Amino acid sequence: MKMFQIYPYDAQNDIIGKRKIAGIISIIAMIASVVLLVTIGPKWGIDFRGGTELIIKVDPSVTDDEVREAAAGIGLTDASVQRYGAESEGRFMIQTQEVSVVDEVKVEEIRGALEALGDLDAALWNDEQPDRMDLRFSAQKDVAQIEEAILATGLSRVTVETAGQAEEAFYSVRFQDLQNIIREGFAAAFGEKFTEAGGLERLETVGPRAGEQLRNSGLVSIIVAMLAILVYIWFRFDIRYSPGAVGALAHDVTIALGMFVVLQIEISLPIIAAVLTIIGYSLNDTIVLFDRIREDLDNAGTKPLIEVVNEAMNETLSRTLITSLTTLLAVTMIAVIGTGLIQDFAIALIIGIVIGTYSSIFIAAPLMVRMDGYLKERRKAQALLDKADADEGAIV
Repeated sequence: MKMFQIYPYDAQNDIIGKRKIAGIISIIAMIASVVLLVTIGPKWGIDFRGGTELIIKVDPSVTDDEVREAAAGIGLTDASVQRYGAESEGRFMIQTQEVSVVDEVKVEEIRGALEALGDLDAALWNDEQPDRMDLRFSAQKDVAQIEEAILATGLSRVTVETAGQAEEAFYSVRFQDLQNIIREGFAAAFGEKFTEAGGLERLETVGPRAGEQLRNSGLVSIIVAMLAILVYIWFRFDIRYSPGAVGALAHDVTIALGMFVVLQIEISLPIIAAVLTIIGYSLNDTIVLFDRIREDLDNAGTKPLIEVVNEAMNETLSRTLITSLTTLLAVTMIAVIGTGLIQDFAIALIIGIVIGTYSSIFIAAPLMVRMDGYLKERRKAQALLDKADADEGAIV
């Protein structure tokens, strides 16, 4: 009994002959992706831009607009509100760039109020510890007087304590914690619909400096992965194959990021993990194809390279399609059932699997053929130069 085949193993379709059309499509898609990344830009998540992400659980009768109004009433005017999970669960994810009750503008206002007290030598604050400020005066000040000056700037709660030796005029200021403000604010807005339903379930805060460091580390990890692959392919096969593998990966990452912009998928740490997974998945398909090309070349004799590559592509296409479709089936179910970051992660993988399968066929192999032609022309040119030098030496 003949087994079912998605694509016949012994097919003789001219796949490599479509490389020019595929190349034009890929170039257009890559240019469009770069334009989107430069003009609109990626939608950075809390992990990379800094801010606060929280999940609250309220009575299912509470609507999105009511949560949005409550967040604005707390002071989270830039808050993004979306349901998290099924509507019957009453969960909402809220994202805001606020990481503390004070920012640089508020700190300058506080410094001005403290300078009005006189004798202020230093008021130290940084965005990595935004709920604290260290003060130094040239003369002793009353703690209540300092608290009153800070509260006059519009803050609702602050704690001031003396620091250092008794004779030193050092003071430590603690602002109200953002988590307490959020919990108390939603409790005041929704009452039992918030406190009894579950309340504040999760809160994560990332400072802007830490977010920038994470963003840079994520980009570096992708670049290092691609360079390591270049070296690996070079040693595993030879220099002819390396540009094809790296070109396919650059193609995959660029177009995937462009699709993230179109679909407004937030670039977060899980999405960076998805991009690295895409690189690995695409590389796996490419190596399978390159292995078959190398095997067929060993037995090809005088057969042209393009013909050998075409046969190898026909032989491996069934395996590539089965692997991709199997993975797609599982990931698609996660995208349909999942929510939030899990859903975004699954969608990113779907995009990557489709693009990666395409690139291993229409990008990696054609670039390998082009690189082979370039190296042959270079060897011919070098041979002509060597012959010319030899002839010139013989004449002399």
